[in-house]
Amino acid sequence: MARPHQDRMRAAVFLAPGRWELQTREVPAAAAGEAVIRVAACGLCGTDLHIYHGRFGASFPVIPGHEFAGEVLEVGEGVRHVAPGDRVSVDPVIPDDTCDACLRNLPHLCANLRAPGIQLDGGFATHCLLPARQLVAIPDRVTYEQAALLEPLACVLHGLDLVEIRPGDRAAIIGAGWIGLLMLQCVRLRGAAHITVSEPVAFKRERARALGADAVVDPSERSPAEAVAKAIPGGVDIAIECVGAAATASQAFALVREGGTVLFFGVAPPNAEIAVKPFDIYRRELKVVGSFSTPRKHSHALRLAAGGKVELTSLVTHRFGLGEVEEAMEDLAGGEAIKVLIVPSA
Repeated sequence: MARPHQDRMRAAVFLAPGRWELQTREVPAAAAGEAVIRVAACGLCGTDLHIYHGRFGASFPVIPGHEFAGEVLEVGEGVRHVAPGDRVSVDPVIPDDTCDACLRNLPHLCANLRAPGIQLDGGFATHCLLPARQLVAIPDRVTYEQAALLEPLACVLHGLDLVEIRPGDRAAIIGAGWIGLLMLQCVRLRGAAHITVSEPVAFKRERARALGADAVVDPSERSPAEAVAKAIPGGVDIAIECVGAAATASQAFALVREGGTVLFFGVAPPNAEIAVKPFDIYRRELKVVGSFSTPRKHSHALRLAAGGKVELTSLVTHRFGLGEVEEAMEDLAGGEAIKVLIVPSA
């Protein structure tokens, strides 16, 4: 197939932990089963920060970015479900489909899992080559920015599928960053009667309140456990940790009632440890659940976005071009942003 696009691309490349540069490269060609897309928007994720600082395994050098969307420019032989000109979102989870986890329908836990932005080149670029099966066509009413954010929304949906939230349950969410605010909306959609959000940053607490939190608490001024105990004697049915820190992970156990569930969603450092008394888990019949990535929930996330059920765009507080990746990471790490997007055309 004749190539309908320019042969040069720009990309922000992580060369090694703590080192990156803006490069110009040849645009790759699509082989059988592959597609090339022009990237319209890519989310900057906490995982990207971990990769940059050497705290998350990646194949250097690598073009980061696993939350992205764009336009199909070229497809290889055998690709039928998308065609040049289609608007698409990227499902970044690429399993081998042969390992034990895949055969148990747990593709996101694949022993040989790959993903753009981690093992393969990702979305911090004007163009990206991908297995075509990872592309999900999006309707016109879904913007590229919304489509770029479907992956984290899909992860949230998977996390909530692992726990039982019944209409009328009470929940506490620790952290009102990007993930915490997605959690808040999805927990509300699942019928929670009362949601408490703990967040130290004032503007994030206000955003949580605007999105339906029944109570917000500043943990630097008041213990979330005290606030929950006052509003909900006995504790909540589910506590969801969205920060990824040892302190907040420990805090989650103090928020739940007997028979309650603690969901660890935030990405804690691999060497982080907390003190837990097995007797408390036994005696209180607590459930402790971890959630990693997402197994084919992209279409579910797309339906929510297309139906206007979850607010995405207003949570994007910062947008940067490819040459501003370091500034973008600093703003995200500094807590000044809720969601940061990299816009390659900027």
